[in-house]
Amino acid sequence: RVTSSAKMPDEAITKYFGTLHESMSIPQPLKRYQAALDPVFLRGSTNTHALPSLTDPAGVESLTVTQSRFLSGRQIDTIIQTKLDDLLGTKWLMKEQECWYRPPRPSYAKQDIEATEVPLDVAMLMVDNRNPLAYEVPGTTLRSPDGWGLPRVRLSKTWRPSDTSVGTYQMTVIINHIYAQLHGYRFYLMNPCLASEQKIGVTAKFWRLSLSPKMLKKWPMSLELKLYHKTDVVCPALNSSHRLGPFPPRGPPWTKLAAIRYLLRRHSYVVYLDSDVMITEVWQPLQPLLQIMGLLDGRRWIAAAEEFPPQKLRRDYRAGLANSGVLFIVGAPLAGSGILRAMEEWIWPDYGNPTWMFKWPYEQNALTNIVFHKYKNRYTLLKPGCPFNSPFGAFMRHMVGGTPHRAVYHPDHRPPWFLQTLQCTIRLVERNFSHEEPVERCVFNEPQLHLDATGCNEMELLKDSRPINPVVLSRVRAADWESCC
Repeated sequence: RVTSSAKMPDEAITKYFGTLHESMSIPQPLKRYQAALDPVFLRGSTNTHALPSLTDPAGVESLTVTQSRFLSGRQIDTIIQTKLDDLLGTKWLMKEQECWYRPPRPSYAKQDIEATEVPLDVAMLMVDNRNPLAYEVPGTTLRSPDGWGLPRVRLSKTWRPSDTSVGTYQMTVIINHIYAQLHGYRFYLMNPCLASEQKIGVTAKFWRLSLSPKMLKKWPMSLELKLYHKTDVVCPALNSSHRLGPFPPRGPPWTKLAAIRYLLRRHSYVVYLDSDVMITEVWQPLQPLLQIMGLLDGRRWIAAAEEFPPQKLRRDYRAGLANSGVLFIVGAPLAGSGILRAMEEWIWPDYGNPTWMFKWPYEQNALTNIVFHKYKNRYTLLKPGCPFNSPFGAFMRHMVGGTPHRAVYHPDHRPPWFLQTLQCTIRLVERNFSHEEPVERCVFNEPQLHLDATGCNEMELLKDSRPINPVVLSRVRAADWESCC
């Protein structure tokens, strides 16, 4: 029987992995970018150690926002077990963007001067088995490659999809592809696991080919395991003749590692984005971010951000320390063979729960327990959203499918948010602007309306209780509101 403890005390995690948030030494010229790494609640000074009683209703209700944000998973468990989570509410959660990544625009983004900067050797990668939407932006050179299909859809700042075949995935691919073109980066859209080749159920052969010899010796295939995995989706193995191979049969999320490994051999930097990650600041370059994370010179190899929120799974350590939906990785041309060795160790973990080869948390656990644990000085772990990951990322927003609280973030509202972000992106690349002019931020999933008993107002722009030129962007069910609102 495969068993694995899902709980690890906070102090045990710290002892196992060391200090979770190492204070990075940032060169003085880059200090202005510190605001991209530190959330607002970390900058203020407050006594977070002198907490009131977390089992007393008055104590929980008196917690400040800053104190609530510093609560550990164990402390939140205490509040939930004493049925006081209604008093805690959403104070412990990020509700809006809390940091800023706005370096000076590169010369190629300043349309009134000649561009002199040479783009970095960056490969931007997305992995999915759905078809992208072929597009072009009239009046610009921005367009999809011929391989995405013809004819291309002509996009404008008022464009809306004409049928249901265009969803959030197609829109986020366009946004990220436009970003890559603006900065001269290479964009890759890969599908290592064709839907037509996927299998249902883990056979004895799949099990044998997927596990390392050390794990297979400890966990041989059994009838119980076969029944446990009988409904799991399996991507068949990629042999050595495949351009992404060799790669073992695994659950679909694992296959992105085959694509990442392929690009690491060929590019200095690889940026992996999940299919629900979109860039909100399309004119902002990657170089300053790579530098402050320690990746630009290859000193560190991998950068990722914590889960949203950090206490998402409280003391359930299975997901690991970092979310693997956004990854910055230094390639072999700069990091040498060491990064390729780390990738092989990530693909072939020697310990852990073997069921994770085909079930959640898939590859994310091995990122922490194999790569981060072995290469302690080669990774940078950031707070969620600063400046990437989480639905409130300052630079890249991860619009995840789940939520800790629907009053803070409701995943059912993603379609209008993605559409508005795409329209905003098109608006930014269509118009001419001065290099001194601030560029619009394409963020639409943050609170904009304030509701009360008399109606709604938007920053004093609405007259009385009737909106001016109202447009319905999404609808909220009454059950999704809290009584306090």
